Amino acid sequence: MPLIKVLIAEDHALLVDALQMLLGTQPDMQCVGVAKDGERALALAQSIEADVLLLDLGLPRVDGLAVMETLQRARSPIKVLVVTARLDQQSIRGALALGAAGYLPKDEDSDELLLAIRRVAQGRRYISAEIAQLFVPEAPREPGSPLTRSETTILRLVGEGLTSKEISLQLDISEATARKHRENIRRKLGIRNSAEMAAYAIRSQGLTGP
Repeated sequence: MPLIKVLIAEDHALLVDALQMLLGTQPDMQCVGVAKDGERALALAQSIEADVLLLDLGLPRVDGLAVMETLQRARSPIKVLVVTARLDQQSIRGALALGAAGYLPKDEDSDELLLAIRRVAQGRRYISAEIAQLFVPEAPREPGSPLTRSETTILRLVGEGLTSKEISLQLDISEATARKHRENIRRKLGIRNSAEMAAYAIRSQGLTGP
């Protein structure tokens, strides 16, 4: 099985130790570095080969959102999984807007964290049900514009973490059609991006994660 190389950006020593021990028990994962502040996280993310960055937003020197902004500008291929105590809507929306592939609270259990790492490494999004409930309120629908049956199906598949290409293959439609349906869903629900759509799907359909 392919090895998932994980970089940890966290300033609490006990949590770092626990994460390293957890990763060490997984045959398909390897911790390739630890950064205890944002500057070090950026340096390591840009100098070593890593698949997933476990990122705390409350890092000293350079905070997690600034780390993500720099990585986004640099078009870094590393996938960011935010693991943080910040559960406010501004932080969550900010992280997702900057390309976070996943968002988990720090008190999430280890099984969900490992699942999230694997899903993110596969190029999918992972948003915990708790986070979905926190930052997606009752999304406003356009009057007279309910979701069609096809759009409802696609919303469910987005919540399961499927990309437009994967949706097109599963439903036997073109990728362009799948993307158009996703645009229509965002417009009807007043949702800004695909990450928020996934969170809305998790919340509204009772999914436990992608």
